[in-house]
Amino acid sequence: MSLLKRITAGLTALSLVAVCTGCKNTTTAMTIGDYVVPAGVYLYYLNSAYSTALSQLAEENPDLDTTDIKAVKASVLEGKDVRTWCEDKAIEFCTDFVATEKKFDELGLVLDADAQTNIDSMMDYYWASYEETMTENGISQESFKKVMTSSYKSEQIFDYYYAVGGEEGVTDEELRQYYIENNIRAQYVTFDLHDGDGNLLKSEEKAEIKALAEEYQKRVEDAYKAGGADAVMTEMDAVQEDYAAYKESVAAAETEAEAEAESADGEVVVDETSAVLEAPRILTAEEVSSPEDTTEAETAEDTTEPETEAETSAETSAEEESVSEENADTEAETSEHSDVPAEEASDGETADSETDETSDSDAEAEDIDDDLSDDALLAEEETSAPYQNENIISVINKDDYDNEEDIHYTPDETVYNKLLEITEADYGKVYFIEEDESYYLVVRYDITQRMTEDDLWTESAVQNAEYGKYYDAFEAKMDEWASALTVTRNEASFKRYDPYEYNF
Repeated sequence: MSLLKRITAGLTALSLVAVCTGCKNTTTAMTIGDYVVPAGVYLYYLNSAYSTALSQLAEENPDLDTTDIKAVKASVLEGKDVRTWCEDKAIEFCTDFVATEKKFDELGLVLDADAQTNIDSMMDYYWASYEETMTENGISQESFKKVMTSSYKSEQIFDYYYAVGGEEGVTDEELRQYYIENNIRAQYVTFDLHDGDGNLLKSEEKAEIKALAEEYQKRVEDAYKAGGADAVMTEMDAVQEDYAAYKESVAAAETEAEAEAESADGEVVVDETSAVLEAPRILTAEEVSSPEDTTEAETAEDTTEPETEAETSAETSAEEESVSEENADTEAETSEHSDVPAEEASDGETADSETDETSDSDAEAEDIDDDLSDDALLAEEETSAPYQNENIISVINKDDYDNEEDIHYTPDETVYNKLLEITEADYGKVYFIEEDESYYLVVRYDITQRMTEDDLWTESAVQNAEYGKYYDAFEAKMDEWASALTVTRNEASFKRYDPYEYNF
C-alpha cells in the first residue's frame, strides 16, 4: 500500500500535559509515556507544523505576506498565536509518532526486507538533497530516519488490522464491492465550443457542432439497438476517432485560411523578392577580369554552361585508366605478401567477402523484419486496446472536503452528476449533455466486467480499496492510542526552539 500520510487532523485531548521544571538539557523535547522524544524529531514536526500554519494563513487571508515574520507573528490561528498553534500541532505529530512506535512493538511487528530497502533508498535520496537544511535546523540524520521509518511502521500496523485476512476480518469480496460502489466506468466525447484562439464559437458555429454531436449520438444509439453495450464501446471509439479527424480538418482549414490572408496582404512584395532571388545574375566586366573573383566567375560559368559530350567522354576515359592503374598496383602489392597468386587471392577474397556480406545482409534483413513485425504487433496491441478511451472516475464523498470549491469533477460537475445517476438498467446507453462551453456524449458501463486481476482489480487497487474503506477506522484507533499517552514537555527545549528562526 502507498505510504500512509502522517495524521494531521487533531487528536483527542491529551490526558495530561505536564511541565518539566528545571530541565536545561535541550537534546530532548518531551517525554510521551515512557518514550523520550529527541529534539530532532520534534524540530522536524515543528517545521511541518509551521509550513501548515503558513498555508492555512494564506488560505484564510490571501493578502497576507507569509514571508513577513512580523505579519505572521501578529496573526491568529484557531484562537491561538501562530507559535503556540505550531507547538501544539507539533505535539500532536509527536504523539502520533510515539503511538505508532509503541503499537508496532506491542504487536510484535517487524519491518520486512522490502520496507528496509525502501527506507534506505529514500534516506539516500532525501538526505543527499536536504542534509544542509536539516542540519542547520538541528535535525540529525538519525532523527530524520526515525520519522521516515515511522511511516512504514504505520503502514504495517494498518495492514495488521485491515489487510485482507487481517485482525478485523476484512475479505476480498468486501473490498471488491467497495471499489465497485465508489468508482464509475465511463466513456465520453467532449465537443469543445471554442475556436483556435480560445474564443467561444458563434451561434451558427455551435449549431454545426451540435448537429455533428447529434449525428454521432444517433450512430451510437443504433449500435446499442443492434449489439448492446459491447457494440456501443466499438462505436464510441469510432466516434472519438472521427471527431478527432474532424477537429484536425477544421484546424488545417483555419491555418490555410490564415496563410492565404497573410499571402494576400504581402503578395506583391513576396513575389518580387522571390523573383529577384531566383533570377540568374549576369557578371559585370569588372567581376570577370578581377583575380579575386575568378573562382566565383568559374563557378557561375560551370553551372550555366554544361560540358560537351566529347569533354565528358574524355574525362570518363581518363578516370577509367586511372582506376585500372590503381587496381594493378593493388594486385601487385597483394602478390608480394602472399604465396597465393594475385589472381587467385583476389578471387578467393572476393568470394568470401561476397558470402559474408550476403550473410550479413540476410541477417540484417531478418532483424529488420523482426523489428518491423514487433512494431506492427505493438501498434496493433495499442490500437486494439479495448478500453483505451474509457475512464474510471472516483465517486466523490463531499464530507471529505472542508470546502466544496476544492472538489474537482471529471470531466465537469454536470457530466459527473449525470453519470452518477445512471442505473444498471441504463448501462451502455448514450446521453447528450449540453453546456455553455462544451457538449458531451456520455456512456456508463458495467464496471464488474473489468474486475479481473490483470485489469482493474490489481494488487494496488486492492490496497487502495483497503485504505479508502478503513482509513477512518484506523485514524480512530490512532486517536484512542494517542489519547492514552501522557506528555511531559521539556520547557527549555520549547523556549529554545522557535519556528520563526528556521533557516529554510
